[in-house]
Formats: sequence, C-alpha cells, structure tokens
Amino acid sequence: MNVAIIGCNGMGRMHAQMAVNCGFNVVACADLELSTARSVASGFDADATDDCFGVLTRPDVDVVGIMTPTPTHTEYVVAAAKAGKHIFCEKPFGRTVQQCKEAIAAAKKARVKLFVGHVVRYFQEFEAMRAQVAQGKVGKVGFVRLYRGGIFPAGQSGWFRDLEQSGGVTLDSMIHDFDWLRYVFGDADRVFCQALQRTVPNHVDYSMATFRMKNGIIAKVIGTWAHPSGFRVEAEICGDQGIIQFNSDDTPLKAMKRTAPGAGASMIVPSSPVHTSPYQLEWEDFKVWLDGKLRARVTPEDALEAVRMATAALKSAETGKPVKL
Repeated sequence: MNVAIIGCNGMGRMHAQMAVNCGFNVVACADLELSTARSVASGFDADATDDCFGVLTRPDVDVVGIMTPTPTHTEYVVAAAKAGKHIFCEKPFGRTVQQCKEAIAAAKKARVKLFVGHVVRYFQEFEAMRAQVAQGKVGKVGFVRLYRGGIFPAGQSGWFRDLEQSGGVTLDSMIHDFDWLRYVFGDADRVFCQALQRTVPNHVDYSMATFRMKNGIIAKVIGTWAHPSGFRVEAEICGDQGIIQFNSDDTPLKAMKRTAPGAGASMIVPSSPVHTSPYQLEWEDFKVWLDGKLRARVTPEDALEAVRMATAALKSAETGKPVKL
C-alpha cells in the first residue's frame, strides 16, 4: 500500500521509516515548508510538495500519515476521509473532544480506517507491566504513579509553547499516560490537576494530575517540560501483594514481592532498548487491521477518551477544582 506523509519534521521522518519497515511504500511527502518535505522525500524516492491538502487526492495514495501540529489534525483527517484514504494520525487525536468527534464521524461516514498513534500501548516495558497486573503479580492494585518528561520541546520557540495550540505538557505529553491508565485500569471518574506554565526567563511547563478511577484506584500522573536536558519515564504500580517499578534510566523492569504485610523492597521521541521499535509495532498493528484481520489495539474512541482526560485535567488546573469525567 502507498503512503503519503503530511508533516515532515521529526515525527514525520520517523513514521515514514516505520511505515517502510512494515512494507508500505512512501510515495509522497508534504509539508508547508517545501525544503522540509524534500528532505524526507529524498530518503524514500518519493515526491515532495507543499500542498498538504492536494496530496490527499492523489489516486496512488492509499494511506495518509498525519504528523502535523495537534490543532491541524482534524482538518486533515476529515479531508483524507472524504478522499477515501485510510488514516494514521499522531496523538493527541485533537485539541478538543469536539474535534475528535468530528474526525471519527468523518471516518465512519467514509468507511475508512482511522488509527491514532498512542505508542505507549506498544512499548514493551509498558506491555510487560500490563501483563503483570493482569496476572495478579502484585495483587489488587490501589495506587499508580506515572512520570514523563524532560526539556521543553523545540527549545524556546515553536508551536508547543502556545498552550492554546498544544495544550502544553498536560495534553501533548501526559496524554500518553492518560491513555495507558485507561487501557490497563479502565475509565477515570474524576481528576484534580495543578500546573505551572512559565515563559520568563525560560519556558517551563510542569503538571501533576491525580485521578480517581471508577474502580477506586488512585493514579498520579506527573509531566514536565522543565528539565534543563534529557528525558525520563517512570512508573510505579502498588498492589496489596507487591509493587512494580520502572525507570527508563534504570532498566530493566523490576517487580518486588512483599514477603509480609507492610514489608517491601526537541520533539523528544522516547527510545526503547529493544530490537523492534514500538513505533514500528504500531504500524504493524495498523497494517494487520488494514489487511482485514484483527482490530487495531487503539481505537479512535480510545484516543478521544484520552483527549477527554487531558482536557479535564487542563480545566481542573485552570479552575483549581476537581473535574468529573
């Protein structure tokens, strides 16, 4: 199947390679900056253009990869669906819940397949943690803590610093963890969030969201674009029989069993020290779905719910009050 990539900066270049690794053929690369499109296209013997909507009407394009800034996702999804193309859209699915609903409706009307890249579901470390929870390795889970962050994306410039466009670290980065929480532990009931966004003397963004899940689990998610350098991910899952811990600075995953009650022992693309990239695994999953086999691990409705969790957290941070989901 032939793919057109729209948005050819870091994520677009990476996804183009992942698609090719899975047997897709990249035939066109589109970006508002023609030089950026040409830079990626040259590596795949593809056409380059700055007409991002025009490329959607090409008869030789079967799949469109949308890797543009978040607030533009909906218009490209809707246009691609109208053109009869299957769609791979980067997360966040949209800037608002309503945008996500519009995109889903367009894909359903056109009867095209719409996949949203919530890649944490494909990270082997996170899948291992999910499996251990499902197998009851730490008993009944009561508390979850997730941490993700590093430097401010794109330095001190770029669209990320505009909260209205990006949603800041709460929407753009923590949404990974919001989706994974719901994937493993079910729907959230309510959230209380506190956030700090500062532009002087440097751009920083730090957010802490505490969810009560519908099953009673308390989950704390911390996201930061305030580090002077680097990137780190942490996870801690506490059960009544043990604890699962993960720190990307200290792999591998470790689980400590309690022996007795109370006892115990730029755009940044997170990496994973494994043979097959999680970003390739999500393209493989998408391809299986396109081939008419198993449904993809992530549904558009999952992506919508992640945006709902993120926007509720932003609303809580703005009002200083808990928000019911």
